[in-house]
Amino acid sequence: MKLQFKSRLTILLARLLLVYIAFMLCRMLFYLFNNDLIDPLNATATWSLIKGSLMFDTVSIIYINMLFIFLSLLPLHVAENKAYQKVVFAIFIVFNSVGLLINTADIFYYPFKQARLVLGDFVLLKDDSFMPLLGDFVTDYWYGFLFYLALVALLWFGYKAVGLKYTEQTNKRFYITNSIQLAVMAIAVVFFVRGATFSAASFPITMNDAFLYTQNPSHTSVILSNPFCILRTMSKSNKVPNLKYFDQFVADNMAPTTHKAIDWETHEIDRKTNVFVIVLESFGKAHLKGFSDQFKPGQEANTPFIDSLMQHSYVFTNTFQNGRRSIDALPAIWASIPSFKEHFLSLPNSVAPYHGLPECMTEMGYQTAFFHGGVRESMGFVSFGKVTGVKNFYSRQEYEAENGSGDFDGKWGIWDHKFFPYVHKKLNGMNKKDKPFFATLFTLSSHHPYAIPEGMENKFTEGTMPIHRAIKYSDYSLQQFFNSIKNEPWYNNTLFVITADHSSGADSRKFNKQPYEYSIPLMFFKPGGNFVGVDDKVMQHIDIMPTLLGMLDYEKPYFAFGTDHFDKTASKNHFAINHSNGVFNCTTDEFCYIFNEKDVITKFAYKTDPLGKHNLIATKTAKDDATINSIKAFLQEYSIHVSKRDYLPAGIGEKGMAQVHK
Repeated sequence: MKLQFKSRLTILLARLLLVYIAFMLCRMLFYLFNNDLIDPLNATATWSLIKGSLMFDTVSIIYINMLFIFLSLLPLHVAENKAYQKVVFAIFIVFNSVGLLINTADIFYYPFKQARLVLGDFVLLKDDSFMPLLGDFVTDYWYGFLFYLALVALLWFGYKAVGLKYTEQTNKRFYITNSIQLAVMAIAVVFFVRGATFSAASFPITMNDAFLYTQNPSHTSVILSNPFCILRTMSKSNKVPNLKYFDQFVADNMAPTTHKAIDWETHEIDRKTNVFVIVLESFGKAHLKGFSDQFKPGQEANTPFIDSLMQHSYVFTNTFQNGRRSIDALPAIWASIPSFKEHFLSLPNSVAPYHGLPECMTEMGYQTAFFHGGVRESMGFVSFGKVTGVKNFYSRQEYEAENGSGDFDGKWGIWDHKFFPYVHKKLNGMNKKDKPFFATLFTLSSHHPYAIPEGMENKFTEGTMPIHRAIKYSDYSLQQFFNSIKNEPWYNNTLFVITADHSSGADSRKFNKQPYEYSIPLMFFKPGGNFVGVDDKVMQHIDIMPTLLGMLDYEKPYFAFGTDHFDKTASKNHFAINHSNGVFNCTTDEFCYIFNEKDVITKFAYKTDPLGKHNLIATKTAKDDATINSIKAFLQEYSIHVSKRDYLPAGIGEKGMAQVHK
């Protein structure tokens, strides 16, 4: 039976109601599928959650259906033509199908990122491995694809079930009636896009406005919906937010970006010492028994080799990433530049001159190299390495030119246990030259779909998460690598910096809650030396570059957003910082602060209150004020430097840099 209405506006609203229902069903499935990653909803008033969800669904639906709304209410007789109606129907189905596809994908991608999809996440489209991974994603979550098809069917048949009941009316009445309906809808669109207000001070709502309905960052993921997040970040994809809290001179002094190394105890490390940075794919701190307090008594370790290596290393137990994905790790490590709302390398502002860690190492007499088993184009690693000073690159292409294509894993690149011996061979070649080496290895195999090489399937047991088996394999591969190099003449003369690119979910609530959801391992291992200890002070990716330059007594000015971990003069009010769910998460040795670009809305003692149940913002002290001002100054400096594409020491332009480093 077909429902017929006399008003075009009524028909339009009935059809948009179908989209509301589809979005509501998406949100219900989103919560059911991800509720273990989201704080209990009773912490936020139910009506506030509903109101916020309806607001963001409304704006999402308006953005998707702007053209459909206009064509449905066009006050001309041509709009009654059957061919015209078929075009309007096609626009409704196509636009909403795309919107629901993004919304449905977000349900199942959320555990990998623990934040809503934004435009910057689509940088993966450039990667050669995207299509195979997309196939794996659809295969793994086939039921989600069926759910999506059911939603499209709801729109298709629901649309057909509503129609216009034609009535006789004069041309004058026709034009006036339909023009009024279009005007009313236009006013409603403006009203809702501006956040259900006509205030002159209001603007189109952003992701950050989700905090109008909750103070809990994890609840914003329930309130937000896609494609709103995609479209709102699309308009900002080429822009950097202008954050200003202080006079620029004040901010420059509070959060300086130009540094000079301070001498400190070197622990047998000097400029003849090789430096080898190993970035482990997806090795979140939660997966390492030696770093996590969440393993049950007698529970099998996922990383027995790394756990054993910790006993002979200087271990940073409170380390955090400065981005969300693999693409964010190397800018943070090589150039001390974090990623926040967008992946730094996806910004046009990343196209600029640098004087990064590899170039500084070259100046100190080092050879430089980067190893990654993926293709050279993967994640922009090689292109960024070139502008930061890396001279030698060894990727899948170079490996296969020497070893053939039989070791390709079918998705990402060369299996870890095959690529590591190749790295060993190349490092031996570098050691034959009369220079120390600075090398970076980015591992590959511990990534979705978490495959294990043929013939090794029974070697590694399943853990409590699908990733654990792949992590066990990568840990085993790393152990084989260290066993193979320990008798090389360069081994005892090498400082190994071992960390991860990012966390990757957890089987405990603690490591699914900020700040621990961003926690990663970090340790400095110097074979046969005295550089051993446990350091609980907060550390982050962007601190690695200044810390290494400090250890090696680099004598020239350098640019970094981070600080030398061992420079006590720079550690005052130090914090680790990252961004998720529309807010900055800033972690000190004592507290985690949630900052929404205007105010700190939450402060909690994360070490004793890891789930953040007790908001201590009401007990804010002068020390907190000093830390909060440091956070604001840091963000202002980041905003200024990224907007100006200025990643060189103060007072030294691109041309002057060449003179300074002669």
